[in-house]
Amino acid sequence: MIIIAKYKLIPDETDQNKLRVKSEEKSICPICLNEVLKVIGSRNRRALNSKGENLIIVIRRLRCSTCKKIHHELPDILVPYKRYLSSCIEAVVEGQGDGISCENSSIYRFKRWFKVMAAHIKGSLASIAARENSVIETGEGTTLKAIVGERPGWLARAVRIVVNTNNWVHTRFAFMTC
Repeated sequence: MIIIAKYKLIPDETDQNKLRVKSEEKSICPICLNEVLKVIGSRNRRALNSKGENLIIVIRRLRCSTCKKIHHELPDILVPYKRYLSSCIEAVVEGQGDGISCENSSIYRFKRWFKVMAAHIKGSLASIAARENSVIETGEGTTLKAIVGERPGWLARAVRIVVNTNNWVHTRFAFMTC
């Protein structure tokens, strides 16, 4: 899985809720850091926006020429394995989810997921910083938002860094009760 930040969402001519992702950046394999990835197809990824509308986002499937792993190229508006856009999850986590059209059980699950994942994301960011001979504050009172920046989109930025350095826990939810 690779998350991109520079892209265009191109509306489909036949379906107004279908968007194609056109990447404007070079994707790099998060496993072996190879820059040669071959497009082997695409797939539909469903997501819900803040109005509760179902969006179909067409994402590319890429194969690394070195390690032969297949990666899906997600735009940063998506969080891996989540059905809502990252802006919706971010709003709920910040306590501003009143304008988000979703069930109370989804709000509960977002908050619970974030509570578990925040520590993992902060630890991953600290590990990445240490590899780069940098130090970031990740103490008990430090929020994830303070680490990646206060402006909107902080969740997308944090998730992108963790995913693209191959630190995202892919099978986490198979073993948790969420």
